[in-house]
Amino acid sequence: MEIDLALLGILAAIAFFAGFIHSAIGFGFGIVAISLLPFFVDGRSAHVIVSVSSVPMLMMAAWAYRDGVDWKSLRPALLGAAIFLPLGFALFEWLPLDWLVRGTGLGILGMVWMSLRKHEPKSASDRQTAACFFAGAAGGFLAGAVSIAGPPVAAFGLKQDWSQNRFKAFVTQCLLIIAFYKVGLLILREHVTVDFGWSITLIAAVSILGVQAGVLASRRISPTRFKRLVAVALVSVSCLMMYRGQPEQDQVIPDPKSVHSLTPKTGIPE
Repeated sequence: MEIDLALLGILAAIAFFAGFIHSAIGFGFGIVAISLLPFFVDGRSAHVIVSVSSVPMLMMAAWAYRDGVDWKSLRPALLGAAIFLPLGFALFEWLPLDWLVRGTGLGILGMVWMSLRKHEPKSASDRQTAACFFAGAAGGFLAGAVSIAGPPVAAFGLKQDWSQNRFKAFVTQCLLIIAFYKVGLLILREHVTVDFGWSITLIAAVSILGVQAGVLASRRISPTRFKRLVAVALVSVSCLMMYRGQPEQDQVIPDPKSVHSLTPKTGIPE
């Protein structure tokens, strides 16, 4: 396959920025990558590339924040993701991406609003289990549909009285296991092909460097400012997704077993 060096350079820049943002605020790799990649490669290919290349980056981020792991909180979230991710994946295969992207933006905005509301739950235990399950369910559904699992999981974490380390550990470890699940479905349904090899390898490697840079930067952010940055990032992304949707040329319903290829945005998909 002919390698477009200029395109690979652009992908490397996007990968570093996405990894940096994810590590600095605890989520955002998929958001940044999915927001920028469709300007340079076709939308369906972008989703496959982001889903597969995110795994090494998430493994590195999970290791960096391993001290904050909380399996009691992770279990209900992962159960919800396991149930709802296949439904989102089915929509990824059969519905126009524009519907999914705009709907995702609206859903994220609603989740941020709910996460910032002041209300007293019946008990801390009930809140932790039920809200965590629904956050994981929403994250799993969005991971399957639009390769962005972070916002609902981050919105849940934002509502908890957690330190930055615990917040990032919860979000990153949840996203890592969801990513493994999504990649397994992509491989099973034959969406991953050798044509993605260069782009996946490059993005995975460079994003890890971005993660390391983000770890250093996050140490300079105060807890109060950190929560504000997360909330602002969520609202900004949701508005962008509702406004932009998916480029018209990507609004197609593909054969779920069709072979994708990495081609420049101006080119014709093979």
